[in-house]
Amino acid sequence: MPRFDAWVIAFARATALGHPMWLAAMRIVTVGGGMSVLDPLVALGCLVLLVRGRWRPAAFVAVAMTVTVAVRLVVVAVIARPRPSGQLAPASNYSFPSGHSTASAAAALILVLVCWPLLRRRWSRAMLAAVAAVWAVAVGVSRVALVVHWPTDVLGAWLYVLRCGGVHLGHHVAGNSFRHQALSAPRQGRFSGRIKLPLDGDPPPDGRHAIGERR
Repeated sequence: MPRFDAWVIAFARATALGHPMWLAAMRIVTVGGGMSVLDPLVALGCLVLLVRGRWRPAAFVAVAMTVTVAVRLVVVAVIARPRPSGQLAPASNYSFPSGHSTASAAAALILVLVCWPLLRRRWSRAMLAAVAAVWAVAVGVSRVALVVHWPTDVLGAWLYVLRCGGVHLGHHVAGNSFRHQALSAPRQGRFSGRIKLPLDGDPPPDGRHAIGERR
């Protein structure tokens, strides 16, 4: 992994210095993964959900984003991995996992989880997932292109978010499956409160028919 990181960083730095347009584009893209941009967007999203009466998704967005970023800060302090040298953008603190990559991937995954039930058409859901994934990947690539993170910093951030999101998605799917089975299962052992009376022409029950024959 150290050789892989060093090779990719050397290639990324040479590419950025040799292509000013690429460098400028990466500097613009990387801004979209910063908390200075994501924090207002997350707050606005929570406010819109609350106005629409969807307080549970709003609470999920706020808690999921806060916990994801907080846990990442703990991991950064524990591992204390230095950043690569020759950075092409300002960056501070330690390197692993990438903060921009963690925040953008978490925001993209939360966006998909919250908006997925609201979209009824398959193409709209596919478009949502594709746009969110492309944005998160672009932010991660920009961090390597600007030589502020090692490639494994970005990969670690993505795996961390996917792990957390996979656990939540698994609980969500399992909960929906359990509720569906509970609702679709036949109700047994409950008195419906209805008594079925025989209609004209219907044969009486076996016991009554037998009594009539004896008489």
